[in-house]
Amino acid sequence: MGNIAFLIIMGSVAGVFTGLGIWVWHKKEPGNFWTGQEFQPGEIRDVMKYNHALGMLWIGFSVLIWITTIVGTIFGGKIGGLCMIGCFVVGIPMLPVIYNMIYKKYYDPKKVG
Repeated sequence: MGNIAFLIIMGSVAGVFTGLGIWVWHKKEPGNFWTGQEFQPGEIRDVMKYNHALGMLWIGFSVLIWITTIVGTIFGGKIGGLCMIGCFVVGIPMLPVIYNMIYKKYYDPKKVG
C-alpha cells in the first residue's frame, strides 16, 4: 500500500512539473521563474527560445522526480525516500542556477531603459 501512495503522491508532483514545462514551452510572452518577475518589452531577445529553454528546465526537473517515483514504487519507501531527498537536495538548488544561465543567455540589456 505504501508503494501505491508513493506512486500517487510523487507521480502527481512530477506531473505538475511536467505540465509547467509544457505550458511555459508554449507561452507567447516570456515565462518567468517562480519569482513573479515581469519583463519589459524586448528584454528577452528571443522569447520562443527562452521559453523552450525554461520549459526544458522544468521538464528536466520533472524527469528526476519521475525517476524517483519509479524507483520508490518498485523498491519501496526507504529507497524511494532516499531518492526523493537526493532529488530535491540536488535538484532544487540547481533550478535557480540553471535559470540564471538561461536568463543571461537571452537577456538583451540594450532593450532595457
